[in-house]
Amino acid sequence: LGADKVRAIMMPSPYTADISLTDSRDMVQRLGVRYDELSISPCFDAFRATLQHEFQGLKEDTTEENIQARIRGTLLMAMSNKYGSIVLTTGNKSEMAVGYCTLYGDMAGGFAVIKDIAKTLVYRLCAYRNQISEVIP
Repeated sequence: LGADKVRAIMMPSPYTADISLTDSRDMVQRLGVRYDELSISPCFDAFRATLQHEFQGLKEDTTEENIQARIRGTLLMAMSNKYGSIVLTTGNKSEMAVGYCTLYGDMAGGFAVIKDIAKTLVYRLCAYRNQISEVIP
């Protein structure tokens, strides 16, 4: 495919840990792909404002986390449609088997590269690839 044909998009929110930003920047440097950051904060704030009355008096939980994932999926699919590209999902066979994913969120995409690979094998494949040179932290 080539690094020149890959675009990595980090979509931080107020809940994004600094280490996530550091790791994403490190990874794109290692891979030599285009990197952009697109904050989802305005979209997330709009969702929260819309749902404020409905969720009044309820504690924040995975609902808000899933809203963030769904915002990211929607924005990525919009860019995919606009630019004629394809969104790759990162879910593996183990995550899919136990439902460790967000429907219409991190599952949104046109191609799931590692969907048939168990998580344990994903780790082994990463270690194998890093024997050549460390690319995967």
